[in-house]
Amino acid sequence: MSTEPQAPATWSLARMKAIAIALLLGAAATYVFATLMEPRHPGWAYLASAAEAAMIGALADWFAVVALFRHPLGLPIPHTAIIPANKDRLGRRLAEFLDRHFLTRERVDEALARWDMAGDLAGWLNEPGHADRLARAITAATPDVLATLDRQPVRTWLAGLAQRLLREVDLATLGGQAIEALTGQRHHQRWLDSLLDELARWAARDSVQDRLTEVLARELAQLRYVGLDQVAARLATRKLVAALTRTLEEVAADPQHEWRHRFDAWVERTGVRLQQDRHWQEQVAAWRDAWLAQPRWQEPVEAWWHDFVQRLRQDARTDDSRLQVHVLALLEALGRQLRDDEGLRTGLNRQARAALLSTLDRSRPAIVDFVSERVQAWDAGEMSLVLEQHIGRDLQFIRINGTLVGALVGLALHALTEAWLR
Repeated sequence: MSTEPQAPATWSLARMKAIAIALLLGAAATYVFATLMEPRHPGWAYLASAAEAAMIGALADWFAVVALFRHPLGLPIPHTAIIPANKDRLGRRLAEFLDRHFLTRERVDEALARWDMAGDLAGWLNEPGHADRLARAITAATPDVLATLDRQPVRTWLAGLAQRLLREVDLATLGGQAIEALTGQRHHQRWLDSLLDELARWAARDSVQDRLTEVLARELAQLRYVGLDQVAARLATRKLVAALTRTLEEVAADPQHEWRHRFDAWVERTGVRLQQDRHWQEQVAAWRDAWLAQPRWQEPVEAWWHDFVQRLRQDARTDDSRLQVHVLALLEALGRQLRDDEGLRTGLNRQARAALLSTLDRSRPAIVDFVSERVQAWDAGEMSLVLEQHIGRDLQFIRINGTLVGALVGLALHALTEAWLR
């Protein structure tokens, strides 16, 4: 990147330096000429005094300007080359200035309060094509990200993490709470309905009844004390199977059946015991630990993770990626929700502000150190050159003004002296 000052060519740093030097040389030439002409007329003394003071002002301001960036004429004069000599201290002071006046929590919070982050995001997502481009970008980046997550160390770490997390989970209490949630919404009865319907249809099949009849009749016939022959046994078991089928159908059809109430009571007791019975909780924990202690427990978890990642990577590479479709639908839904729900936008903005301010509080020392270290690492000569290129044009006006003001002061002083002496 070019470090040349962005000023019009007619007012470049080089031209301003040339003007300042030209004024100095002009003042010197005027002084010599006026001094030579002074015997011919007293008025030349006024011009000589003005020119002399102009030279003094020009040289003094030249020294002051140059001393900021380097030693004048290369001479190691004390308190010159001020910026290179104090570069590290200036960097620290600059970092502290940013910390105290720009990165304060109050100022940043005021700026964030004026920024409707969620609204800007909603507007961007609802612009035609934006959500689609973002979904494509996310999908395109997914294979590389997933490749990183599918390495063996990552798989091993995930399996170990899953094992540690499961060891800390109170499965008994969690299971009891899940049962309470299911019973509260009557989900367990709907599952029972499905099971009963399936059993009733299964038991009603002729092939199933024939098989059950044959098995039960064979067992009854072998019990000599029952006194049933093969035909009687088959007839009895046929009636038994039919009665069982009718009972299943009755339970499935009657929401107030006794068996349903017994099922309700059993499920409720199970949920309570899982949460309150110490013996049950210890038994569930023992089962959990025994399961997790299997020598090759991690292998199925790693294999599942590998298969999951590979499926996602393969899908992300296809033209009709389902992942991209889902991501796009999610982004579009997010855009609509943010656009239509002011409360959601307000909440997200509040959470984002809190998160950014918290990050700023944690990062402020690091930011200050970073600015200070970067300035300290900067080459002193390069820093001086860049600063001079950016502010040198304005500094040349100091030299020019010093020349002109010096001339006026010299002229005034000479006039006052002459008036005093007369």
